[in-house]
Amino acid sequence: MTGADVEQFCRDGRIREIADYCETDVVNIYRVWLRYELFRGRLTDAGFRASEAKVVEFIKAHGNTKRHLAGLIGLT
Repeated sequence: MTGADVEQFCRDGRIREIADYCETDVVNIYRVWLRYELFRGRLTDAGFRASEAKVVEFIKAHGNTKRHLAGLIGLT
């Protein structure tokens, strides 16, 4: 799915798939933001690694119910 598919998925009532797509985007944007803050010097390397580890931990802990996120850390 891509952003171009959202309207049709909505028309087809495939709301769960849209939510999964959006959740994947949110996780990816958060990870980009973490790296941005690291580059800006507002986040230490240790802080970056700890935050990234928490994201991975969350995905692993919810992998059975959030399979759409598994590919973000190579679980698929």
